Amino acid sequence: MAALELGDRYLIVNFGAPRHILTTAHPEGLVMASNVAIYQVTDSDDLSRPERFKEEVRRALGLGGSDPVMLTAADVSKYRSAVEGNYGVVATVGLSHPSCHDMRSTYVPLMPSTINIVAWVPDRLTASAMVDLLRVVAETKAAASADLMLRCDGGRATGTVSDAIAVAATLDPSGALWAGQATTVGSKVASLVYRALVSEKPSREQVLSWALGLSLEELVDDAMKLYRSAPVPGVAEGKVKEMVARELSRILQDPNVWAFIVAARENDIRGQEGLLPGLGSDEFAADTKKVIADELLATALSLYINGFKALTATYWADTMKDRLGLKLASLPMFEDDIAASLAASALSRVYDRLLGEGHD
Repeated sequence: MAALELGDRYLIVNFGAPRHILTTAHPEGLVMASNVAIYQVTDSDDLSRPERFKEEVRRALGLGGSDPVMLTAADVSKYRSAVEGNYGVVATVGLSHPSCHDMRSTYVPLMPSTINIVAWVPDRLTASAMVDLLRVVAETKAAASADLMLRCDGGRATGTVSDAIAVAATLDPSGALWAGQATTVGSKVASLVYRALVSEKPSREQVLSWALGLSLEELVDDAMKLYRSAPVPGVAEGKVKEMVARELSRILQDPNVWAFIVAARENDIRGQEGLLPGLGSDEFAADTKKVIADELLATALSLYINGFKALTATYWADTMKDRLGLKLASLPMFEDDIAASLAASALSRVYDRLLGEGHD
């Protein structure tokens, strides 16, 4: 069991007695300690020498030199936890600086947004089993990040650039040899980690920016660029923009629409890596004409949202996207067509209302 102490800018996980802790948050890697601290940093903190900063945090909080300290820019008071008996997980979740296997920038200064995870188990584990359990936490974090559709350089994120993990157990040379997902301890920890990380759902607007690569505001802006090329006389542009934003918000309340968005996202991830059978990554990047599934998805979505009028508006958006400098034109093969469908279909509904064919 573990007790939690929440204070001003810190969260301490206290095990009551020293435990073996395998962690990425202490230079020794494997320590014997009673606490793991998660400290919330601000823009004014000097993180140029992070280990010296952590020593200052330990002194301020009355911690020992072996106690791991994790740093985060996330609000520690919004920590997430999942506990079953003597098994438990505590996490703070900041998702501002996602990481992935093919990052365009391989080094950036320390940016503590960070997914921090502390897990504890009552089991006796060998050293290799503790490493196995750390692997389970890392893999589950990656799976949760992917399922949340966290985006990194257009690809699938596995976490953030400064994540930290700590697993506490009893180190015993005669203990369990393995702690993977197929073991009782590994399965329990994986379930708790996943549950903690996805326990608070991000907003629709946040998921949209991860899944589609455009924010709601950017979709509205693209729709307005289209509208300016065919405005309705006598209607204030500000009113039209409000109507477009309202229509898009309504559309994004529909789980069927999200199914199209997710399908586009998954196809683009696989296409970029050359993992769509029969399609090379170079063909995908060139938006090969032998693939029509992207247009079929957009067609079906447009017809679903507002029938033939939305379909013709989507075709209009697709033909004008480069000329008008729409942001959706920079998206990969499937996502650009789905984004065009969303913006143009919402605009078609607005035209209906402005021309007296519909009502708010």
